[in-house]
Amino acid sequence: MKSIRGITLIILIMGASSLLWFFATPVEPLHSLDKLSHMIGGLAITGFFLVFLLSTRMKMLDRWFHGLENVYRYHKYIAIISLALVILHGQLQERVPDMDKRFETSLSEFSKELGELGQYGFIALILIALLAKFLKYEHWRVIHRFMLIPYTFGIYHAYFSSKYDLLQPTPLGIFTAITTTIGFMSALYMLTMYQDMFFKYTGKITGIQQMGKNAIELEITLDKKIPYQYGQFVFIKFFQDGLEKAPHPFSISGGGGKKISVTIKVLGDFTQQVYHSIKINTPVALNGPYGQLNFEKGPQSQIWIAGGIGITPFLSYLQAKPINRPIELFYTYRGEDNAIYKDFLQGYASTNPHFKVNFIDTIQMDRLSFESYHVPANTKVYLCGPEKMVRHFTKQLKSHNNDITIDFEAFKFR
Repeated sequence: MKSIRGITLIILIMGASSLLWFFATPVEPLHSLDKLSHMIGGLAITGFFLVFLLSTRMKMLDRWFHGLENVYRYHKYIAIISLALVILHGQLQERVPDMDKRFETSLSEFSKELGELGQYGFIALILIALLAKFLKYEHWRVIHRFMLIPYTFGIYHAYFSSKYDLLQPTPLGIFTAITTTIGFMSALYMLTMYQDMFFKYTGKITGIQQMGKNAIELEITLDKKIPYQYGQFVFIKFFQDGLEKAPHPFSISGGGGKKISVTIKVLGDFTQQVYHSIKINTPVALNGPYGQLNFEKGPQSQIWIAGGIGITPFLSYLQAKPINRPIELFYTYRGEDNAIYKDFLQGYASTNPHFKVNFIDTIQMDRLSFESYHVPANTKVYLCGPEKMVRHFTKQLKSHNNDITIDFEAFKFR
């Protein structure tokens, strides 16, 4: 499993939280229901620490989870689980016998009210965030920024409503201090510092080329070389009036040294704006590279599957040097206008006997299917395209090829 180090990190942190809360000594005797409620609340706070940590786009997390799309998948799942734990914690607290509440002070009452506000805030913001496909990207980002508010309420609630003294240097106190501090700073970093500190590659647009009806290729000349592997992507900010300043991810489709190319297809509001209005000499800033597609480390024989704009990571490898290993590409798209780089791929296949390409236009022919496709031994499969396509083809291939190795890049970051 490619995400084993990332999954291990999650298990170790959540497991440590469970054990520390279970074996910690409260400041007063607790009803078993109250103890369980504290443990669940502690797990929720730890879960949200992980949620904010996984949002930081650290290169280490990209490697440990084998791609940012996996990081964000666990980010979403942990957020949902943590929200469920928050709700369960609140329900259990309502059922704690009144005799265990007799020592509550005005401070603990206030922190309890903040805890309830934090709970309602998390419920509202996470439910809205889960409706990402109905939101504009900038609106979705703003909603995520507000997550820091209920998290702050939750931390205050944990420290001043708890019947465990979390301010003491006990194992639980130290663990809570470290995780809440890192969680808070991670959220604050993404809110205030990320876009200024980590976009260290700057440059400008020096070339614009139409690539069919709905796509353009941008040549970017950088002030310094960006080290990247073929198949990786970068987050780009465009500094042009009328364009959203938020960074968006784009695969590197070619180039080297201080010049790279990215290919942008109209898939939403932002890409449509870029397609219609981007200008030569527009300043840009890049963060990256990210992504774990590594064609060099794969076996000698490879199968590539690309959907639409998902062809771009493969192009960076093909344009870098002639391949000397058997590679078969399945390129599926909807309509000839979306078959970007088709001429290049046909020409490459005609001059390199190691490379074979199959074009699947879903308007003119049946959809691509691997229901009964047998993958030869010692062959690795690489997929790149929309998340639904990647899941669909992965399921088909694994149903008939038990020992198959599949690597992928899926387009979905919210």
